[in-house]
Amino acid sequence: MDNGGWRPGARADLVLAAAAVVLLVGYGLTVRQGPALADEFIYLASARHFAETGSLDARYYDASAILRRGHPHQDVHTPGYVLVLGLVMRLLGSRWGAAVGLNAVAYVASALLVHHLARALGLGDTAARVGAGLYLVLPIYLPYVFWAMPELLLGGLVLAALLAAAARGETVRGAVAAGSFFGLALLVRESAMFALPALVVLQRRRRRTRVFAATAAAWLVLTYVPLSIRRAPGGANFWDPVGGTAFGYQAVQAARGGALARALLLVAARTMANVRSLASGTTATELGILVTFALVPPLACRGLRQRPELARAVLLALLAGYAAVVALLFGVYVVGQWSGLRYLMFLVPPLLPFLWPPAGRRRDVVLASGLALVLAVLVVGARATFEAYKASRQRRQANLTAYVEKYLPAGGYTRVALPNGWLFGWSHPGVEVITSLPESIGEIRALERKVWFDYLALPGDSPLGAAWDERVRYERQNAAEADAPLRIYRRLR
Repeated sequence: MDNGGWRPGARADLVLAAAAVVLLVGYGLTVRQGPALADEFIYLASARHFAETGSLDARYYDASAILRRGHPHQDVHTPGYVLVLGLVMRLLGSRWGAAVGLNAVAYVASALLVHHLARALGLGDTAARVGAGLYLVLPIYLPYVFWAMPELLLGGLVLAALLAAAARGETVRGAVAAGSFFGLALLVRESAMFALPALVVLQRRRRRTRVFAATAAAWLVLTYVPLSIRRAPGGANFWDPVGGTAFGYQAVQAARGGALARALLLVAARTMANVRSLASGTTATELGILVTFALVPPLACRGLRQRPELARAVLLALLAGYAAVVALLFGVYVVGQWSGLRYLMFLVPPLLPFLWPPAGRRRDVVLASGLALVLAVLVVGARATFEAYKASRQRRQANLTAYVEKYLPAGGYTRVALPNGWLFGWSHPGVEVITSLPESIGEIRALERKVWFDYLALPGDSPLGAAWDERVRYERQNAAEADAPLRIYRRLR
């Protein structure tokens, strides 16, 4: 069996790269451009700010985070994606297209990495080509190229770490490279930790394991900790959960308080709630993608005993990490169809070459071809779902931004309190946006003491509106407009 090497045939690489480019161009010409998700605006604005100033301070703030952590601080996410995207913006300009360019490179590179990894594990040329080809048509991977999100970069870094460990054999250099890619992946998102079992298996010797561990630890101590310590609480910051409702951290909070029995009950309840939610609110396309993600692990286990020993151990380690992510998603988080799936995306690509069994036959060719066709159909379905979602979100953001801009000057201010003002912040680079507000007068007064903001926007039907109309340090900007959707105030010094 072909054991592969660091450089397989250039022809296969060229064919894969060409196919990836064709798919990127064909798909990209048919989709809406620009950001839509709140996380996209956060990543883009933070990366632009880093590219222009070298600072990781957030551009969007949650009022509760300011009250708890003070101002300034970073957003809730790990900063790796912002750092990498910021460097790309220094080269390509501070625009949405820089994120698409980064994702496109990660998409093409990941297909090549899947191909190389399969050969390095001794799975053979056919398995390598099948795995890389299936990667190109995996549903939501191609669509994610055109969203400013870190999933494709994370997947590429994990693949690079696996390949460095597998292809460099027993060399210390391979352990250092694997530890470095893994450390950078952790800086992009902590979920990369679930690839650790496979990376440890690939080290093979104690000395390599020690070198890998030392390299990864150095990345943690020298980059992850100092660059992440100022993150906002709550949300994606697993280390500092707040509230326990939006992301489902109740079990974590109970366990931290020593209530282990209650934590287990909460895990069981959250799992059942997630299953019911997915069963009742899933479209045909979403169901197809869920089934795809569910079928990849068992299909990868076909012919397990006939695999090379190292490949078999790596597969089992990858499946252990996959199962752990699924357990965490269903038992702790509130799983949305897309937000849940994206946390699994980085572990699916290295499993793809295993879908081709060791003794592939004609029926396996038919199966692989049929699977590729189904995946391509799901990509088309995902495109329709993503497009409808993006159009709706962009329309709402455009309307909100246009309305607020009617009453605010073109410049001369640095911070506004505007709930959900994501596009406004992206459209005004020098302005910070407080995107959520407390519900009580007392909490807003506390926010005033924490940080200055030049303008405040309350919902048109806010019960606080009458009180704010009477405050002498606020001047209503749209008082003449009846039934205004927002009550916009200028804060006076």
